[in-house]
Amino acid sequence: MKFPVLAALLGLLAAFPSRAQTDSVQAWKMRLAAHIASRTFFPLAAMGQTGEARVAFVMDRSGKLISRTLAESAGSQSLDAAALAIVERAQPFPEAPSELTESSFSFTVPIVFRGRQFQVPPSGLVLSRTGPALTEGDAMATWRKTVTEHVWRNRAFPPEAMGHRGDAGVAFVVDRSGKLISHALVESTGSPPLDAAALRMVERSEPFPKPPPEAKDDLQKVTILMTLDGTQPMGGAWTDEPKLKAKLNSICRGC
Repeated sequence: MKFPVLAALLGLLAAFPSRAQTDSVQAWKMRLAAHIASRTFFPLAAMGQTGEARVAFVMDRSGKLISRTLAESAGSQSLDAAALAIVERAQPFPEAPSELTESSFSFTVPIVFRGRQFQVPPSGLVLSRTGPALTEGDAMATWRKTVTEHVWRNRAFPPEAMGHRGDAGVAFVVDRSGKLISHALVESTGSPPLDAAALRMVERSEPFPKPPPEAKDDLQKVTILMTLDGTQPMGGAWTDEPKLKAKLNSICRGC
């Protein structure tokens, strides 16, 4: 009779670390959600709108943001861009607990917009997967960021657009060699010169950085949202106030 009792006691003791780890991870997730919700940044373009966007992001153990992408649209490009910016500006995130040994962590977080404020449901943040399973997603997220920065380096503000300002969205498709297959305007600035400038930025960017070997499809679609501002006295340059305007947001839809 002693052996079954001893086995039961050992099993009970072995369960304690697992429960403690679960509690620690849950507390960490709650801190992450509260941390993101505490950010005061709210883009003016999203003021007065209502909707919910979901952002998938990857962070390392130290709390550094590795990548972020739109997992579910709020139905508004302004809200989608705002959700991405909120997550980006929330770094550094709270560090991972010592009980977790992975080098990086992948989350999906809902961001609910209501008029002039946003909320992050405390229990809404989901730790989706960790470790080696992130390899493909991380590679593609890094590539999209590289493509976005590549397009921005090919900017050139047209003189005829000075005094105009607007938000443009351009969707384009590239193949595995980085060749531009097609591109189209998906959101107009309301200014023909600015729209043309946005399209030319993408055209001048060919060839694009090649998609990583982890890419499942031969063709990759990327949608870039950008703010083009010629109303500031920058000597014909593109403005960079705030950072969201100087750093394009890339969103992959239907990839």
